[in-house]
Amino acid sequence: MGLTLEIDARDIQKASDRLRGIALRASDITNAGEGIRLILQADVDYRFLHAPATETGGEVYGGERWEALSEAYLVARPERLGGQILRDTGELQQSLTASGSPNQVFSVTNTDLIFGTALPKAVGLQKKRPFLFWHPLLIEKVAEYLANYLGG
Repeated sequence: MGLTLEIDARDIQKASDRLRGIALRASDITNAGEGIRLILQADVDYRFLHAPATETGGEVYGGERWEALSEAYLVARPERLGGQILRDTGELQQSLTASGSPNQVFSVTNTDLIFGTALPKAVGLQKKRPFLFWHPLLIEKVAEYLANYLGG
């Protein structure tokens, strides 16, 4: 008896239908937006939760380095001693992750997703101590989510 492989036209049609569904979902990411937003928020929340100490600085989740607060700043703001970098008021983190925050920036269209903060001081803080950035694990999480989304 030998080994045979049969092709059934119905199987080809099923595969074709699935590929059409993937192509349709890939052309419009609107429905995937909320899931991606939640992944990005969790990434930021984790980074802030594990922020380094104000006196020492250190590497944050995702691989960026946050320098310690200057000695002059800590002398001028002694209440910051023993704290965590970028966590004194919680305003920055909330502007990125709190639903309904007036400074949260989130929009999704069929081809684009924008996530961030409109907090005026955020640009300066981002330059000195990056808090919003792509890193390999975040890319992997978003890619896995999108693969599941596209696969239906």
